[in-house]
Order: sequence, then C-alpha cells, then structure tokens
Amino acid sequence: MLNSTVSIGAQFQQQQYANSTSALPTSDFSARSATLFSFETITSLLFQQPTTRIVVVLTVLHSLLGLGGKFPGHCSAPSHTLYGGEYLGLLISPFVVPLTPTLLKSAHQTLGIAVMLAISNLISLGLFEERLTTLFRGNRSRRSNTSMNRNSTRIFRNLVLVILALVMGLRQLLGFIFDRALGWSCPFLFFSESVNECNLGLAPFLFALLIIQAFLPDDSDPRTPPTRSTSTVFSFRRIYVQIILCLFNVIPKAIVWWAGSGLIVGFVVSLGVAYQRKMGRWGGKVRITLYEKQEHLWQHQDVVVGLGIADGHDFSMAPMTDNSNSKETSDDSDSESDSRLSSESSSVPAPALPPPTYSATPNYMKERTTLYIVRRLGGYILPMILVLFFILIATNQLHNYKPNVSNDVLNNSIEPTTPFLLTLVIMTAPRRDGMAFIKQTLSSYLDAFPDIDGPAHPLYSRIQIIVYTHVTEHPGFDVAKAFFETHPKAQKYVKWIREDGAEKNHRKHLISAIRKIGTSEDSVYLGIMEDDFQFCEDGFQAMLNTIYNADQQVKDHCGVFITTGGSGLIFKRSVALTASFVLEQDELAKQRGMAVPAPDQALQNCMLGRHDYCSGCAGTMVISKTLLQGHLGHNASTSGGHYSPKDFQCGWRHPFHGDPQVHTL
Repeated sequence: MLNSTVSIGAQFQQQQYANSTSALPTSDFSARSATLFSFETITSLLFQQPTTRIVVVLTVLHSLLGLGGKFPGHCSAPSHTLYGGEYLGLLISPFVVPLTPTLLKSAHQTLGIAVMLAISNLISLGLFEERLTTLFRGNRSRRSNTSMNRNSTRIFRNLVLVILALVMGLRQLLGFIFDRALGWSCPFLFFSESVNECNLGLAPFLFALLIIQAFLPDDSDPRTPPTRSTSTVFSFRRIYVQIILCLFNVIPKAIVWWAGSGLIVGFVVSLGVAYQRKMGRWGGKVRITLYEKQEHLWQHQDVVVGLGIADGHDFSMAPMTDNSNSKETSDDSDSESDSRLSSESSSVPAPALPPPTYSATPNYMKERTTLYIVRRLGGYILPMILVLFFILIATNQLHNYKPNVSNDVLNNSIEPTTPFLLTLVIMTAPRRDGMAFIKQTLSSYLDAFPDIDGPAHPLYSRIQIIVYTHVTEHPGFDVAKAFFETHPKAQKYVKWIREDGAEKNHRKHLISAIRKIGTSEDSVYLGIMEDDFQFCEDGFQAMLNTIYNADQQVKDHCGVFITTGGSGLIFKRSVALTASFVLEQDELAKQRGMAVPAPDQALQNCMLGRHDYCSGCAGTMVISKTLLQGHLGHNASTSGGHYSPKDFQCGWRHPFHGDPQVHTL
C-alpha cells in the first residue's frame, strides 16, 4: 500500500510540474536546455525582452554613428571625462561597438572580437532580464497577469538605470582617487590604468546584474521544480553560464577598473534588492501551492498523505512567516485575486498536515530572514566577488605586461645609421650655499650605462652624456670633473663643456646649450636634464622602453617627457633646435617688459604643440606613467624656491598623467 501511495504521489508530482510549466510565460528559458543558444531562443532574448530590445537599438544606432565617423572617435576613460569634459562620450560608452580602425586601436580589439563580444553581451543581458523579471514577478497566480508582467519589467528597467548611473559615477571616482588624489605622494596606491583604461560596452553592468542574480535564491520561483543532477553537458546552472559570458570580456583587453566598478555596484544594489524582497516587494511575497507544501513535507518528514486537491489553489505564506509581516503589501499585490483564491481554497478541505520543519524550508521561504541574507553574503556572494576580482586583476597584469625592450632591438629600430641614438645634456649652475649634486646625479646615469669592456653592446657607441655649464666660476663643476677623470665609464661616455659667463640666466643657458650641442652632435634624441634629478632604480631602462614605444606607436612624436619641470625633456634633435627659438623669443619679450613663461614651461609647451613654432607637435607628446628621476635639490633650487624632500620623487605620477592630449606609454 505504501508503494502504491508513493507511486501515485510521484505521478501526481509529474502531472503537477507539467501543468505548472505549461503556464510559464514564453520568455522563460532553462539554462539546462539544449536549445538555450538556439536561433529562436537568442532572437526571443534580444527582441522580446523590453529593456534588452532598447539596448540593442541604442547599440546599433551609436555604433553606426561611430562607423560613419561622426561620434565617438576613441574609448571613453576618466582621462577624457575628468580632464577633457567629454560627458556625452561617457553616457553612450555602454552602447558603442568599436568598428572603425581608430576606435578599434583605442579599444585594443580586432573587428571580429568586438562584434562577437557585443553579441555575447547582448545575449547575456537578455538572459539576466528574462530571469530577474521572473523573480521580480513572483508567483502571484498561475494565470497570466499583464499588469504583474509590466511591473516586473519596470522594476528591471529602473534597476538597470540605477546601475548605469552608479557604475559610471564610481568609475570616474576610482579614476580620480587612484590617479590624481593618491598619485602624488602615495606611489604604492597609484595605478595608471585607473584613469586611462578603455571603457566601452556592457561588461560592468552585466557583472553588477550577475551579483544581484547570484544573491537571490536559486529556487525563488516556486514554479521551478527542485533541480536534479544529470550527466548531460547542459546540466550547468544558469549562473555559471552567465559567469562565463561575463568573463568573455576579459579575454581581449584589461577591464579591471571598468568591470570592478560593476562588481562593487552590484554588491551594493543587491542589498537593496534583498531589502525590497524581505519587505514583501519585488516578488518577495511568494505564493506556493498546497501540493508544493505537502511535497516538501514528504521529502523532509517522510509523511505520506492522500491527495484529493485540484491544481491551481494558491495559499498565502503568511502562516509560515513572521507575524509582523502578515500585513505587508507588495507593489504588485492584487486584492481581488487574493479574495478569489481564498474563497476557492475554502471549498476544498485542506488535508491535516503536521507543522513544517523550518530547518528544511526552501530558499524562497527563507530569503525574508536576516540570517539567510547574512549567510548568502558570507558563504556565496563575497567569495564569488573575490574570485572574479582575482580573475580581473590577473588578466589586467597579463594584458599590461610589457617586457623591457632589448638593446639590440632599440639600436636597430630607431635610425640605426645616425651616430648617436641619445645624447643627455646635464645642465648645471652654482647653487645656494655651494651645494652640488652633479656627482650623485651623474653616478646614477653611469651605473646604467654599458660596461666599457663590452664594445659589442648595441648601445656602446650610441649613447653619451654632456655636462654643460655657462658659468665660469662653478666649483661644483670643477670638483665633479676632477672626480670622474679617473672613472672608466665617465672617460668613455661623458663630455664636459664649460662656456664663460657670470649671468645666472637659465633661459640663455638653455639656448646656448641646445644650439651648441644640437648642431655639433648628430643624435636622434637630445635630452635636457637638470643636475639635481638622479635616475630611479630601473629608471634608465624605463626611459629606453618609453622612447622605443614612442617610436613604434606615435611615429610623429616630437619627444618624450619622463620627469618634471625642466628635467627629463627628451626632444627629437630638430624639435630641440626649434625650441631654442621659442626660448629666444621669450627672452626678447622679457627684455621688453612682457610676461613670459618660465624656461622649463616654455620647453614643455613646445613639446605639447602650444606654440606657433611647435604647432606640429600638438597631440604627440609621450610621457612615462611615473617619474623616472627623483629630486635631490629640494632645498637648493636655483630659482630660490623650496620644496619638501618628499616632493617629486621616484614613483610619483607624472604631472601630465591623465591629460587626454598626451600618450602615456
């Protein structure tokens, strides 16, 4: 008899599930179905989901505008928003697929990958909308309820708008904090990508929706039967499929700040969603059938009961929840349906059931408790976020890793027929209290130069240093020259030039040095250095890397800027000679009583293309991410100023970092 009863119960269970699934909306798809990625399913996801349909239209529209050369012309990034004021580009960035060569280069993608990612992200958005609208709809009735569907769609649409606003705002805030705010004196918290990382597409919003969906119970919809493990390849849970779709975005490029903003926002918003559902709104006040209650008791208390009820009788969960919530009303409640269901249920006697065992209560009945939220956060959501962050950081390191350029490649790739690749001119003049930094600075240069017993070194004969002064009485110059006379590397690589003079005029000294050395030394690059800026550890190699990347990626560049002030300005030789005329013009204007920029600022403006003589340099300046030289003369400036010993040191962000008019390599 027991076997007969259980068999009848099993048959009824199958019939009950068949009846319930037949009433599901046509937009519900199972992640375990072999037709999940069929053409019909994809079409339905893209065009039958209201919010996804709007996103598809916006994506096609803005991508075609970009293809037509109208807008946009580059990636959205905080550098363009915070420093360039391109707020419109930020607003449309989620709906842009890079199709033009310029935009593809800016996005670090190929055309095929860009299109594939766009399609994958739109499908993923459709999956999120289909699932979350089902959860927000709850199980108010098995009968079609148009107003309830509209309400769940509205909730999802508003949720997406909130996520859009929060992600964009947080992305700009992170870019400012980890670049501008902390980059000056907290080098270990300075991250170049925080302000320059390319941000296009739906990735962060999908990561946010991923966290929100993961926060909700797997069986929140009582119409979905308990899952059974199978051995088919389609047995993946929906959340795993959507994680894979989201992670497709990290394959072609680094998006740690873009997607990371989405993870943070998703965590915060999921708490708000949990609160709404805990209060009985947003599908949180779920109804279950008497049969499902009874089936639950069978499975967990071994109770066999006779079945004599008809399908479709829904009962409130109020008796199974806290009494304080019994009077709560959800934003999708239907009083008429409640009264009808109550009258229908009274006509059929309910079987006498023992009290439920709360330890075995399904998730959709538990989720209104604080304990469930805490356990879900600590046991599932936070570990998922940490794992995703680890993947994002790992891929970021992989995408941004650039090995040091070899000396042989550097020597052969940049005008190999020119005698000198790089000539570094160290400008020196007497300082207050007789302080001198030439020995310490020059030693940092020579330590990075090739050994003299290795003439086969590719750069052995293509780099040199010239220490220049335009002051006749300069004791520091004399002491340093005498010290290095017996230094083997100094004998090979260093030249000493002193011109007579007594006037402390840095502008005139620069004009004289650039013209004298620029016309006598046949060098590709001419670097203007100050005698109180020594190279940081590995700074010399980083300078060579920056010069090489500038030659490869910005062919028409006029120079490279690796430090600050008047040091680390490495000009193309012809541009340096042009800059001397800019300085000469400023000197003549100053003699006429006109206000002119400081000499180092004039050199910077020339490299930036902000002077008529140097207008061809506009938009070509290349800078290093951080300062590659540290400041020694904080208390002995020739201009009379004083600086903190912590100012302008190794690892500080470059002053021009984040400026969209420069190239950070």
